[in-house]
Amino acid sequence: MVKKLKQQYETPNEGWSEERINKEDQLLEEYGLKNKREVYKAESKLRGFRREARKLIASEDEDRRQDLVRKTHSLGLIKEDGGLEDILTLNTTDLLDRRLQTAVERKGFADTALEARQLVNHGHVEIEGDRVTVPGYLLTQEEEKKVTVELPEPEEEPEEVEEEVEEESETEENEEDEEAEE
Repeated sequence: MVKKLKQQYETPNEGWSEERINKEDQLLEEYGLKNKREVYKAESKLRGFRREARKLIASEDEDRRQDLVRKTHSLGLIKEDGGLEDILTLNTTDLLDRRLQTAVERKGFADTALEARQLVNHGHVEIEGDRVTVPGYLLTQEEEKKVTVELPEPEEEPEEVEEEVEEESETEENEEDEEAEE
């Protein structure tokens, strides 16, 4: 039997809210996101971290607490000595800052977020020698240090083609001169 995939995000409950739409548009522009679905995925992931933190604050399970703190710390969302309260104060931009696309732009490999997205999609970005083509990939702190970009070398055109272009332009100029003389 085929496993049914479940949706990775929740859409907003209200149909139209000018404030929310403007905020989402600003995030799309700032982080070079493809569509609002990427904002919704980040918000849903963050909502999951917060939900888990609230459950753990109410419970006494110390192992699960440490696991969640360790996971969010490895993603670079909280400091090493942070606690569950720090997880509750996270916002969407904190999670969007951990994306591979944002890291490529921040490290100076690309001038804009959209250019960084293109570099990732076209397979020019590697982490520890492994090609990653997902702009939304969440980097751990260790992986962020090992991001490299391999830009392709532009191919030089053969000199024959350049000579043909020069000859064509010269013949066009000669034809124009002859027409002007007539």
